Amino acid sequence: MEKTFIGYFFKKIGFYCSDFARAYFKGSYSFLFKIYQNFFSRLEHRIGFIVNIRYFTVPLWQQYTFAAYLISIPYRIARIILGVLLLIILTLLFSAIYLCWILLPFYLILKTILL
Repeated sequence: MEKTFIGYFFKKIGFYCSDFARAYFKGSYSFLFKIYQNFFSRLEHRIGFIVNIRYFTVPLWQQYTFAAYLISIPYRIARIILGVLLLIILTLLFSAIYLCWILLPFYLILKTILL
């Protein structure tokens, strides 16, 4: 069937559809994931999430007094909670953007068919 015009036509249609799917789904995932990783690392560096976890018991300004512990531990807890919330919101936002991007071609196809 490949030697007929219809066979060649369907072979080319299949090739272009698979090429589009590979470029659209895999390429867009790679692109958005790189943006997500870059933004995630910048945000993590800015809020100091890992640093606050690592130095949780070390007082601020490294003054080992009772007052310094009373100030630094609640401060670090607040920074850790803020960091977790921001990173979860960021992850959910990028997941929603990617989900909308993935569903867009199917929506457009259905809208075109049911028009």
